[in-house]
Amino acid sequence: MSAYTDKMVNELKAVDSWNYDLASDYAALHGLSVRSVISKLKNLDIDYTPKPVVKSASPRIRKADIVVQIAEALGMADNAEALAGLEKADARSLTAVLKQLPC
Repeated sequence: MSAYTDKMVNELKAVDSWNYDLASDYAALHGLSVRSVISKLKNLDIDYTPKPVVKSASPRIRKADIVVQIAEALGMADNAEALAGLEKADARSLTAVLKQLPC
């Protein structure tokens, strides 16, 4: 059973172009999630403009690079591969460890 009635589908089709804000308002009005509305718009091939992706201001640092910095701080620069398993850890955790090491 669909959460969308024929009336709701006609309302969706009546708007020329949708964006995130319109989808959010429509979802709130009908007790739906925004993801559901966006999915329905795409399923019906209705024009939808997603909200722009905001990039962070700082450059992205790879976890492998943080592990290398940890190895250097521990005096293990020539044996950094011994810490390779740390790359699987969370980036925030690695950064926290790096900040606690004497540089």
